[in-house]
Amino acid sequence: MVTNSTTIQHKPSFLQLPGEILEDILSELDLPRDLISLALVCRAAKNLVIPRHSEYRVIRTHSTAPFLWAHLARRADLARHIREVQLCARIDFMVSDRCPVTLIDRAVDCKLENVEELARIQNMCQALRHMVRLQVFKWANGPDGKGDRPNSACEDLVLRVVSQKASLRHLELAGICGKHVRNGKGSFGYNYPVWDISGLLSLSLPGSAWFEASNVPHVLRMLERSPNLEFLQLPMEFPRLSECRFPRLKRVKLPLVTGVVASSSVDMLRVVFLENHPAIEELSWFPIGPVQLSAGSLPSLKRLMSGRQVIEALEETATLRFIECLDVWGLDSQSLISLKNVHGPSLLKLKLHSVGSLESLYTLAETFPSIVWLSLPSVYLSHQPTAIEIDDWFNILPRFAKLEVFRGTGIWAACDDSKPAMHRAIMHLVQLCPNLRQLDHCDIDQKRHDFNRIKIIREGMEGENVRYEVHRPPQWHLFDAMDGTFD
Repeated sequence: MVTNSTTIQHKPSFLQLPGEILEDILSELDLPRDLISLALVCRAAKNLVIPRHSEYRVIRTHSTAPFLWAHLARRADLARHIREVQLCARIDFMVSDRCPVTLIDRAVDCKLENVEELARIQNMCQALRHMVRLQVFKWANGPDGKGDRPNSACEDLVLRVVSQKASLRHLELAGICGKHVRNGKGSFGYNYPVWDISGLLSLSLPGSAWFEASNVPHVLRMLERSPNLEFLQLPMEFPRLSECRFPRLKRVKLPLVTGVVASSSVDMLRVVFLENHPAIEELSWFPIGPVQLSAGSLPSLKRLMSGRQVIEALEETATLRFIECLDVWGLDSQSLISLKNVHGPSLLKLKLHSVGSLESLYTLAETFPSIVWLSLPSVYLSHQPTAIEIDDWFNILPRFAKLEVFRGTGIWAACDDSKPAMHRAIMHLVQLCPNLRQLDHCDIDQKRHDFNRIKIIREGMEGENVRYEVHRPPQWHLFDAMDGTFD
């Protein structure tokens, strides 16, 4: 019998390896795109990747998910692939759930006894023990759906397992994590398992528990255990931040948590910390009062979210010549143009909260010709707030020749929220701005408290066929992505 050789599908040589070796090879693939690329090789590769690996890299859930933890506690062969666990607050709609579904055995994992809180925590701890490659753990610990506060002993049990993960590199503890940790009340500070964590590359501790007087020495020792930190988020109230040294630190967020601090001297301590970290590329910090920075401070800074006093201090140090992204409260268009040390072609992304005049926007486009991402208010403040008319928008935006993304609802306000007028405005804008690919829509996503997005799609050999779609807003905000970019 003669077989047509063109119909035979030969397995790539590596797929002929023993199954356990193939499983180990696939387990080493961290990036989803690598798994997708492998799955596209052939049907045999797809069957290896999906769902055993495609569904077992990231776990993200807003619920207590007892059946999920029972499943992962029972299936160590699957849990071992997981790199990231996110336990989100129930009211956080900025991210969606991401959990395995295909291989859950409902007859076994969905038993009622798994719903009991103690059993659920025990299953969670067992599942975490199986995650030998866990790199990211995020927990926004808070009340459950019935309003009950989480059990502090359960928090300690879970974090005890997490603290023993040598592979852990990224940790975020939000909500009421650590609230029970104070000497003489709840867990004693020195027994809290978080203090034993080391070797982190990113750490986010945004809550008030971390600057409790009894916890500060423990937090400080914990920070010393991770000298290679690249990202750090700590409350501005943390009193001993200036004592820390992280040679590789690139991203810093210093939120004011309580809204009350002893005095503006806290700004001086933050300045000392910043000046000791010249590798910082991204900074989110709103100081209480005026600040003064030494010459040459923050020489690597590329992205800044702050108040006007910071950018004015940086102007004196000539730091802004390589700035790429700016979101500065209190800085209007005319003030930005007047800054002498900002290198115009370097600025790519800009959010302005105030515009002095239409003419200043024309000058802005000339001064910063490389802007690809722009957010503007709907009014300008000449003598009084005045709405920007639709013809003005048609005149302003094309001056930003490289513009790809425009944020703000001024265009729709100029259309009086008329959907037909909005459609005509969109189609006219895409002709005026050939690189434009995204706009804010007039409708708000109520759960994510953000405007929907208009995605512009250009088809044809030269992009001559244009249409658009309306999508939900993305699952992160400005500077929240790991790479620090705008959405």
